Amino acid sequence: MKSKARTTSVVVLLALFFCPTLPAHDLPAQLPQPQSPAEAWNVIEESMANVDTLMQQVLLRDITFQIANAGSAIQYLGAQPAGATDPATVKALSSRLLTSAGDFIAAVRDRAQPFPTLRQNWLDWRKMLVELEAQYPPGTVHAAVYICPMHPLDRHTNADERCSICSMHLVRRHLPASSVYQKPGEPTMKMSVAAPPLVVGQPATVTIRLAKSDNRSVDLADLIETHTRKIHLLINDRSLSDYHHEHPEPTGTPGEYRFTFTPRRPGAYRVWADVVPAATGVGEYVIADIPAETAPAALTDRQPTTTTTVNGRTYALSLETNGQPIHAGQVVVGTITVTGSDGKPFARLEPLMGAFAHLVGFNEDLKTIIHIHPYTDQPASANARGGPAFAFKLYAPTAGFYRFYAQTRVNGASEFAAFGLAVLPAETALTPP
Repeated sequence: MKSKARTTSVVVLLALFFCPTLPAHDLPAQLPQPQSPAEAWNVIEESMANVDTLMQQVLLRDITFQIANAGSAIQYLGAQPAGATDPATVKALSSRLLTSAGDFIAAVRDRAQPFPTLRQNWLDWRKMLVELEAQYPPGTVHAAVYICPMHPLDRHTNADERCSICSMHLVRRHLPASSVYQKPGEPTMKMSVAAPPLVVGQPATVTIRLAKSDNRSVDLADLIETHTRKIHLLINDRSLSDYHHEHPEPTGTPGEYRFTFTPRRPGAYRVWADVVPAATGVGEYVIADIPAETAPAALTDRQPTTTTTVNGRTYALSLETNGQPIHAGQVVVGTITVTGSDGKPFARLEPLMGAFAHLVGFNEDLKTIIHIHPYTDQPASANARGGPAFAFKLYAPTAGFYRFYAQTRVNGASEFAAFGLAVLPAETALTPP
């Protein structure tokens, strides 16, 4: 990419990147600003590897997306050359790289050059990037970035750290070469359901199919395991009073998985497939409905509830809010304490999917869901026992009423303790960094 006298800022580069001639649904979400040179280099390295792949397929528009991602990271290095051998050289190289990148994106947009010329410009740009790489230690240039599957904007360069919001284990972030970056939480796949109409009290065998946006099947190899499983199905009726947590098994047909459950309420049930695609490392919720011929029960009970009894055991929820209401976007530390039927603290909770409890909240909008886990008292073995209390971090992304469940295991059977939570609209001062 031959540099011109002018300097193309990242603002201009991204303006070219978000070209108004492209449909809005085809535009990728802008990556967050890097937090360190290591993270900036991770974006550059992964984006450039994607360009190498896309060059072979002559997918020019996709290439411009990747170069725009790298451009923002290069601008960061030029503005904050910490850790570089020669900061002045970093600033000069960054400026040249940005100018050349802007020229390349403009040439693609305007179709001003034949592909062989564009490819040679790319190789020239790569050589310039090698000069920038030489200014940093190899450990910085080749660093990996780790994210929380549930909160992908929480980034780390240490795999052993935990999510700053929910304390969940991290997974490695990958930047796909696809021309469509999904916003955090939006699915990159779809789910369909095949089942006879549900009947209250009768076991129902349900087959789901997971498919990518191009209708190719989603196999287990396409997913990352979280909490001992690759697919968690979170299921509830319209009244949010009959929660089931299921793990479907492959049927032998690519993309198809099957499970059985017994509905206890009338009407259709909604299924949220909690999955983490290996291509992105970002958790998704894919939604579908299991049909029924009966009318559903309405959600009428929206009362906040912090205490419930299951099989003689009392589950008490406390939230550290200083007497203030919960707001969307706020991180709130919570604790659930279990008391046995004898009135004594119950400390015989059994391991369940790698934890002593799994916490799921269903919003009344029947779209928003939260799936979190305790960050204290983790089981060290299958024979470990936990309780009577476990702490967690609650982060509700959307306002509204939530039916919140704590799932535990006692004597080999799951227990579901239900609570009611009211979440108010977000307050800017309470949103996490």
